[in-house]
Amino acid sequence: MVRNEQAPATLVAEDGPELAQQGFRLQVLSGELRGREIDVVRDPVTLGKSRSSDVVLPDESVSRIHAEIRREEGRYRLFDRESTNGTFLGGSRIGDAWLRPGDVIGIGKVELRFVPRDSRAELLPSEHDHFGPVLGRSLAMRRLFSVLERIADKDVTVLIRGETGTGKDLIARALHDASPRRDQPYVVVDCGAIGSEAIEGELFGQDSDKGGRRGALELAERGTLVLDDVGELPLDLQAKLLRVLETRKVRRIGATEESDVDVRILATTHRDLAAMIAAGEFREDLFFRLAIVSCDPPPLRERRDDIPMLIEAFSRRLPAGMWRSPAPEAMARLLGYEWPGNVRELRNVVERSAYLSPDGGIDLLASDARRDEPRKVSFDPTLTFREQKERAVERFEDAYLHWLLERAGGNISRAAREADMDRKYLHKLLRRYDIDAKQYGK
Repeated sequence: MVRNEQAPATLVAEDGPELAQQGFRLQVLSGELRGREIDVVRDPVTLGKSRSSDVVLPDESVSRIHAEIRREEGRYRLFDRESTNGTFLGGSRIGDAWLRPGDVIGIGKVELRFVPRDSRAELLPSEHDHFGPVLGRSLAMRRLFSVLERIADKDVTVLIRGETGTGKDLIARALHDASPRRDQPYVVVDCGAIGSEAIEGELFGQDSDKGGRRGALELAERGTLVLDDVGELPLDLQAKLLRVLETRKVRRIGATEESDVDVRILATTHRDLAAMIAAGEFREDLFFRLAIVSCDPPPLRERRDDIPMLIEAFSRRLPAGMWRSPAPEAMARLLGYEWPGNVRELRNVVERSAYLSPDGGIDLLASDARRDEPRKVSFDPTLTFREQKERAVERFEDAYLHWLLERAGGNISRAAREADMDRKYLHKLLRRYDIDAKQYGK
């Protein structure tokens, strides 16, 4: 094999990866092994077509011993081993280069993504019972805190996955507040609450020749951008977002030139992105780029030990003398409930109990004045379970919106605050159910 002397060696002596790792994972993005994930803990590791390689890549474009990855001073470095078809990093041919989490390595025509191993099981649980405003003494939460503490001061991209009400937005804010970017902008884009026509301008901005304005990527310069509900992002914009993440450059709508952006990306979702990838609804390469580190706040039913601590914290926010700690029977009910709305539902139960209970005692029963009423629900035998559920959700949303607007006197901003809902998303729901807020104006 003859080394291509025109291939420049890329040396980055001063700037290593954002996240020091012990071992790493290679995600195969193309070729015969596409979809395979390979955990690597030995050092150094060789990659090639030969069975003597540590990582065997059966592809004609791959040399027998094609490349090598070596750990140096806590960082990982990629070396080309005089391969025939070259070793690439981010699309550029290299002789050797430092690796960063999320980098795409080209071994001939085979592409691999270099990511940290999922080290959650290897990290000791945190000694703290909180991470910023996120609370929990349970083992599940202290393991989560351990990951958050490890990555808070790094610029690594994070995907926060969890059910509605588990505190994903609180975690994102806590990561920003614990980072060196804490004094810089914190910008949130709700991907599910903005129409597909408007979301592109919201993210990338508009060219000055067309009534220009800055998009969220520019507004978050040197700070943090949160892509809330990223699973709702349209497919065509997923490709554009991926390009920004890869190049750190943004082009406004209608513009011909790109500008550099320095922004940390955090993304949240309650959707099953793996299922969406399989259905062709979410780009696999964007998922890998967003999930360089992923953290999954557990649902409340899997951390019941935290319920007394959370009740105490929520109660202390109420006016003094307005509430009373749960009696033993009430606490048993609170601990035994499944909490489909998670921590957000628990907070609402605490607040409603304080207002509705005769003595202010926190209790699941006292928080629901209609709990003892008979529950009469009619069903249509011609519909499937999913169709019945969708119809029930629609009836609930329609009734809830009317009730919410009546309480708020038709004030959209007040209604959104009371419901802990994004104002744009509330507008979207009102349009869906053809509800005019003005009819509730006082």
